[in-house]
Amino acid sequence: MDMNIAEITTRLYAIGAAILEKTGEKPWIPPSLEIADGKCRVVLMKAYASGMSHMIGTAKGDTPEAALDDADRIIAALPDLDTAKLYSHMARVADCIDIAKANGIPDEYVTPLRVTVKAMSDNLLAAPVAS
Repeated sequence: MDMNIAEITTRLYAIGAAILEKTGEKPWIPPSLEIADGKCRVVLMKAYASGMSHMIGTAKGDTPEAALDDADRIIAALPDLDTAKLYSHMARVADCIDIAKANGIPDEYVTPLRVTVKAMSDNLLAAPVAS
């Protein structure tokens, strides 16, 4: 049975709520279903912040239900909020290491950061999955 507008709307609101729950950010453009050329898609975004990626991904399907199901799968695969914060922190520390190296900062000032990143990587998390 095909989905009606009310069912699609309910799913889109649930997708927006799931993005907020997983990322801690309300989508700056609410999820909507686009249909063109016989395909359906849902663009998934987080809150807009200057200089930061707000795009989560694009869910696709041959039917509205398939695209909405794909959106649910994409969101379910996101790390939980605490893990995402830890990944973000690790990335900032790694950036500091790279900048220090590029600027010729002596190793004795950078080694503690390297030890921190290694400990976090070895003991706390699997490596972040590239998207």
